[in-house]
Amino acid sequence: MKRLAGLGVLVTRPEHQARLLCALLEQAGASVQRLPLLAIEPVADLVGVAERLRQARGWHHWIFTSANAVRQATSVDAGRWPPLAAAGAATAAALDEAGHAGALVPDGLDGAAGLLADPRFAAPAGQCILIVTGDNTLPQLAEGLRARGAEVEVLAVYRRVPVPHAPQAVADAIAASRVAIVSSGEALAHLLQLTPPGARARLLSLQLALPSPRMIEKALEMGFTQTPLLPARVSDAAYLELLERWCMVSKSQ
Repeated sequence: MKRLAGLGVLVTRPEHQARLLCALLEQAGASVQRLPLLAIEPVADLVGVAERLRQARGWHHWIFTSANAVRQATSVDAGRWPPLAAAGAATAAALDEAGHAGALVPDGLDGAAGLLADPRFAAPAGQCILIVTGDNTLPQLAEGLRARGAEVEVLAVYRRVPVPHAPQAVADAIAASRVAIVSSGEALAHLLQLTPPGARARLLSLQLALPSPRMIEKALEMGFTQTPLLPARVSDAAYLELLERWCMVSKSQ
């Protein structure tokens, strides 16, 4: 028996990043509602990005916060890169695919919390670190490294663009779902904005699956009524395992 049989799952990732996750969920029996909330586009000044990457090749570390950051950076810089770190397994996999294997990956949590907790970044005083990321990235990682004495620069190589949807399409996707997977606070805020008033209560009652403790706090502040789920790592396989485990617990209650 398929463990997610009949479960409606709202997947809100950008379209090109959602395919594998949607396929895994459907193979497990879920009914997937696709509602991409953000599109990924390069920043306007790619020439400036390429020049900044070239200038920073001699730095101690480049930290990539997402696979999107990897794709945009590799599109403009094919040179030799310094030691790399990745915010999680998916980002490390994108680096591997781009020919930059061996990136440092945090042993515990993904994202800023995991990198700051990793002993390899416990004492970065005097190091020059470039964080390669998207626009409007949360400042915790840069601030945490600077507080430990590192010289840190943040380089945005892509931007997130809200995707419009018809109100009825949003309401229908919400009505067909029990769970929503949302990848960022920006996407969650956009989903709330898109949701018509008549579907708002249903949206706020959904079981969310979110990538970080900070996003869980934000969702509860927004009025979501169920404590969101947090995967062990931010990966397609981890989200699938999380929902399978949640379904088993729900059925046993």
